[in-house]
Amino acid sequence: MRFEIGFWHPFGPHGLETPEEIIERKRGEIAVNGWTLWSFQYRRSLVLDRWSLELSRARPPAVFVFCSDSVGAVDPATRVGTAECQSYQFWGREDWQPLPAAVRVPHPFRGARRQASAFIVHQVVYPVQAFVPPAVEWLKDGTWRKDRIPTRGEYLIRRGGSSPIRGVRAILELREPYLALVRADAA
Repeated sequence: MRFEIGFWHPFGPHGLETPEEIIERKRGEIAVNGWTLWSFQYRRSLVLDRWSLELSRARPPAVFVFCSDSVGAVDPATRVGTAECQSYQFWGREDWQPLPAAVRVPHPFRGARRQASAFIVHQVVYPVQAFVPPAVEWLKDGTWRKDRIPTRGEYLIRRGGSSPIRGVRAILELREPYLALVRADAA
């Protein structure tokens, strides 16, 4: 694996599933559909646009998501419940599509918001073999920072910086256009 640029993703129980259940379900979806959608908290258009711009500038041979090994993480669905997403939109496109029959995206929506962001995944690496965690920079508000990545939230990361990433439970390999939106409403 040649990491140049990718994402940091806090990972623990989600949508009333354990991390291992999520990984196995997503692997099955990829086996049937060729790719899957991996949801995370809603990000504003400005953030997704910045991430897309940085990815297009870097033109990496592959884009990876490092999923943290967050043993103490609490499933947000225990507080707000889970809704099944019905449609998706690749980032940068305007058309909403029904989710493929083989893909499920249960997501714990907060408040009135019925959309979430998602990675477009074509491979899940788990278990992860031992490796030297790279020191990374992370993007916040259009600026690359060199300090330690916050424990909450997804961040675009690239090789550099002074702090290595924390423990990794799984690695996702993405396919272009890398990012999408999912929603509970039908297409």
